[in-house]
Amino acid sequence: MADEAEGKEEVVESKEPEKKSSKAGLYIGIIVIQLLVAGFLIWKYVMPEYNEVTELNKAASGNVDKDGEEEEVPELTEPGVMYKIENLTVNPKGSRGMRFAVFEFSLEVPSEEEVAMLDKYKTVLIDNYIAYFRHRSMKELSNDSLLDSLKTDISNIANNVLGSKLVHNVYFTQFVLQ
Repeated sequence: MADEAEGKEEVVESKEPEKKSSKAGLYIGIIVIQLLVAGFLIWKYVMPEYNEVTELNKAASGNVDKDGEEEEVPELTEPGVMYKIENLTVNPKGSRGMRFAVFEFSLEVPSEEEVAMLDKYKTVLIDNYIAYFRHRSMKELSNDSLLDSLKTDISNIANNVLGSKLVHNVYFTQFVLQ
C-alpha cells in the first residue's frame, strides 16, 4: 500500500505543473495576439500618415515634389526693404477684455521710397491693423491654417491705404495670444 500511496503522490505532483504551463501558454498566446493586432493597427493607420508627413517634408525641402521626383530649386531673390510695425496690442472679438493679442510684423516693400510713404501713413495703418485684429476672434487668430490669409489681409490693408500695391510680403516677428 505504501507503493500505491507513493504512486498517487507522483500523479498529483505531475498534474500541478501541467496546469501552470498551460496557463503560461495561454498568456503567451494572448500577448502574441495583442502584439499582432497592435502591429496591424500601426501598419494600417499610423504608417500611411508617417509616410505622408515624410513626403511633405521632402517636398517642403524644395528639391523633391510629392511624386518623389527632384525639382529645380529656385534661386533666392534679394528681399526688399523691411518696414516694421511694432507691438500692436489688441483685445480680440469676444474676449470681453479678458484676453489679448500682441502682434509685430514687417512689411516688405521694393525700395526706400516706399518707406517714406509708409512713415507718412503709419498712424492710419496702425489704426486699420488694430481694427482688423479686433474683429478677429481668438479662435480665428490661433488657427495656424489662417496665418497666410492674415498676411494677405495685412498686405491688402496697407495697399488700400497707400493706394497702390507697394507691399509684397508680410513677415511676423511676434505673434502672442494670451
